[in-house]
Amino acid sequence: MESFAYQVFLTPEEGGGFSTEIPDLPGCYSQGDDIKEAVEMAADAGKTYIAALMKDGDSIPGATVRAVPEGDREAWVFFETDESYIVDGPVVSAAQAARDLDVSPGRVSHMLKAGLLDGYRSGRRTYVTQKSIDARLASPRAAGRPKKAVTA
Repeated sequence: MESFAYQVFLTPEEGGGFSTEIPDLPGCYSQGDDIKEAVEMAADAGKTYIAALMKDGDSIPGATVRAVPEGDREAWVFFETDESYIVDGPVVSAAQAARDLDVSPGRVSHMLKAGLLDGYRSGRRTYVTQKSIDARLASPRAAGRPKKAVTA
């Protein structure tokens, strides 16, 4: 996993909130209802943008410092990413994954953290790849809980 930091321009919108742009990543835009959310969304957009470049084998632009356009605000985002951040294939919600796997939604979260399932978060929602669900269903599992070792 590699680390990155980029300058972000935050443009106030007439109806409220902010649109964001990472000028070193052409076409990398996002938005948020307030500064905190806008910066978080910009970081996620940058993370996705860089991960896609990595996955495609493209070069990654370096960070530069630019003059802030009049009326905009400036922030810097830091994130870590690699090509595994880009999810291939169809996805389902974590709730649907829990139903498909016959486990609790909390267990799905644990399985994602442990690397037993592949997925991602978008805002407050979690998505799981159908491919990882199918692989989990196809893997043999012993019934019941593992037995504790008997000590003499």
